[in-house]
Amino acid sequence: MLLRDDTASAADTGAAGTRPRRVPRRLLQAGAILLVLVVGTAGALSITAASWGQELRDGEQLLPGVTIDRVDVGGATRTEAAALVEAELARHLDGQVTLTHDVGTWTTSPRELGATTDLDTVIDAAFSGTLEATLPDLVATRWFGNTSQLALDVTIDRDPAAEEALVAEVVDTVHLDPTDATVSWTGDGAEVTAHAEGRQVDAEAVASALTAALIGADTASDTEVEIPTIVLPPALTTAQAEQAAATTDTAVAAALDREVVLRFGDRRWQLSPREVGARGDGEAVVRASLADPSAAPEVPLGLDAEDLIEPVARIAAEVDITPVSATASYRGGRVEVTPERNGQAVDRVPARQLLTTALVGAEDEVTLPVSPLRPAMTQASFDRVLVVRQSDRVLELHRGGQVAGSWPVAVGTGGSPTPTGTFVVGAKRFEPTWVNPARDRWGADLPARIGPGPNNPLGLRALNWNRPGGGDTLIRFHGTPNEDSIGEAASNGCVRMFNDDVVELYDLVPSGTTILSIG
Repeated sequence: MLLRDDTASAADTGAAGTRPRRVPRRLLQAGAILLVLVVGTAGALSITAASWGQELRDGEQLLPGVTIDRVDVGGATRTEAAALVEAELARHLDGQVTLTHDVGTWTTSPRELGATTDLDTVIDAAFSGTLEATLPDLVATRWFGNTSQLALDVTIDRDPAAEEALVAEVVDTVHLDPTDATVSWTGDGAEVTAHAEGRQVDAEAVASALTAALIGADTASDTEVEIPTIVLPPALTTAQAEQAAATTDTAVAAALDREVVLRFGDRRWQLSPREVGARGDGEAVVRASLADPSAAPEVPLGLDAEDLIEPVARIAAEVDITPVSATASYRGGRVEVTPERNGQAVDRVPARQLLTTALVGAEDEVTLPVSPLRPAMTQASFDRVLVVRQSDRVLELHRGGQVAGSWPVAVGTGGSPTPTGTFVVGAKRFEPTWVNPARDRWGADLPARIGPGPNNPLGLRALNWNRPGGGDTLIRFHGTPNEDSIGEAASNGCVRMFNDDVVELYDLVPSGTTILSIG
């Protein structure tokens, strides 16, 4: 290129006020040649750079100097770049994270938990540099190296829902409700089952630790996270249960072994609830012991009065005295009386009730209830004595040791003898009605009943023979229409008398008068 003179003179003149400087022609020619060379070279470089850039675009290659996640992918195709970066990302996506606890382990990785990347988007961004590169950029990059480095980063997106699901699974598996100790009454004592502590997982801490581990995951070294838990104590510990059991056993044993004194006069017997089969309500004592460990629990005892039948009977056997009735015998024409002896007997039903109340309550002493027993026959019973001397066919009335009356009688036959022994006068019957006592035997030919009158087999009066303190014997003193039988063994067991005699006897002796029947 040439420069114009006037332009130069004017410039020079204006600048320094001197003559302009002239360039030699030979130098001008050399400059022109240099300019032509430079322009020609630049054109050739531009053409080469443009061609190179098109090759990059056609081959979907990235410009040199591009890095993705610090991986140099310059000059690589999109596919090659993706593979190179994916290999680097795999270190983090496939790095194993293990959650550990005594009950189990959970091993996972960001990829398994659904982590994704925006690698495709980043590759697109990197390739857009190739597509959008200007000719100067291409020339500079092609001939003079990369003048502007392109560094891109891939974002890893985790899946919160998957992570929350894993944390929930861990919590559900590791969590353990505490088990209280138990105290139960077996009937013989209190039995304890031990408690078990529970575990509560700190879900927030697990989630936080898992997040940190996933962020720092690297295949070069696995990450292990210990699952944090909180110990859950039981409401009732084994020690507390054992204390309640010991309290229960002690209280029940003391209640069952507490002795109650049963006394009668100067005699003493000792009984405990255990001896008579009482049952302690151990379950109630267990509940009371657990509710208030510091208090002495009351012990409800189960005991029925029937449970004391045998113990009271055993004691009564030592106390009871059977009364002995006065007796009378006939000797030398006189009635001799042996005095009675009183007895006593434990009142068993009241005794059982009193003793039951004391054994299940707080009383320590019970007076044994005892009642006196009177004999059936006393000396007074022999103030009047009727003596039947069967062999003599005579009935005598003895009063005060003297014979106050005597009457001939008929007695039973050999087939139906009059019984011997001691009896008493029972019912006294005025003009009795006779009821046939043996319609299938000796009375088969007689009517079922015969009313009062001269033909009545019982005559005008009848006095029943009863056993002392007992019932009717069906033997009678009675009159008879068959007076020829008097003095004979002619009756079916009764003692027959003349009607006038039985009327006299009826008025002389009351019911309860003793009868001695001797052979």
